Amino acid sequence: MSTVSLAPAQTAPSACTTQSAMTADMRQSLTDTALALATAVKANDTEHVRSMSAPEIASNFDSTVFVIQQTSGAIASDTLRVTQLYRLDASNRKPNDPTQAEFGCALAGTTDEVDFSIPGLPPGVYAFAIVEATGDRPWLLPILLVQQGSAWKMAGFYPHARAAAGHDGLWYWTTARANAKAGKKWLAWVQYGQADQLLRPANFISSTHLDQLRGERRTNAPGELSDGISPEAPLVIKAKDGAEFHFTSLGSTATDDGKSLNLVLHYHVDSVGDSAAANTRNTAAASAILTAHPELREGFSSVSVFAEAEGQTPFVTEQSIAEIH
Repeated sequence: MSTVSLAPAQTAPSACTTQSAMTADMRQSLTDTALALATAVKANDTEHVRSMSAPEIASNFDSTVFVIQQTSGAIASDTLRVTQLYRLDASNRKPNDPTQAEFGCALAGTTDEVDFSIPGLPPGVYAFAIVEATGDRPWLLPILLVQQGSAWKMAGFYPHARAAAGHDGLWYWTTARANAKAGKKWLAWVQYGQADQLLRPANFISSTHLDQLRGERRTNAPGELSDGISPEAPLVIKAKDGAEFHFTSLGSTATDDGKSLNLVLHYHVDSVGDSAAANTRNTAAASAILTAHPELREGFSSVSVFAEAEGQTPFVTEQSIAEIH
């Protein structure tokens, strides 16, 4: 969905009301709505979720149905609890404004802040609720709500696991720090990224703690990644045979069962080509980066490789790390 913006605000920050500053009635209304939506998701009751969604969501619901089904299966036996609420007043925004809607939410009693940066948000009054699903495989169910009359309707849904391979985001953060200190900066880079994935509620949210994590990642980045990695600034790895691979992303994700971790590589190709050649090239790409930085073999059960060419469907392979030589 949206991505985190660390750039300065393009418009004046809109008003944010944190949970502690809300009236009891507002807090209860938001809690009841968020919990009702999360309960319907847990029950895989897609029609009930649709009935509680804004028209823009309800009228194009297929992708949301898929997300609900995936989430329901993961949290079927979990306990649900609303843990954070924010009211976001964007009523002063202009219609069709493509800029970021910026909300700075100072947390009472601390110097910490949670920041929202939502591109193209229409005028209106919104709320953001975080529901925790606690169980064997804990998940986070963040929900963007929009006020319509006296009701709150779902305007966005961003569920994701809170743990990967049996560890939470704080574990990956502290482990990344230890590996960076030990000189394993490539491994640390991926682990910092995994920590970020698990700790951020949604891509358009930052916070004092997330800024600290990202700053630490930049400080400890290998020299080749000091400016990050992206399609505009790829990581170029040369294989033993002289072939060059232009990696645009280096990260990780949990396996479907959540029990282990995949190394995830994206790289650019001019053309995907036929399947046999593409499969060989993906294996060669994985081999090149693992040969150059063998510490990346640690902690991963497999490697997923995405060969991406403009205008073409990516060619994706997954292999056991042990199979890559």
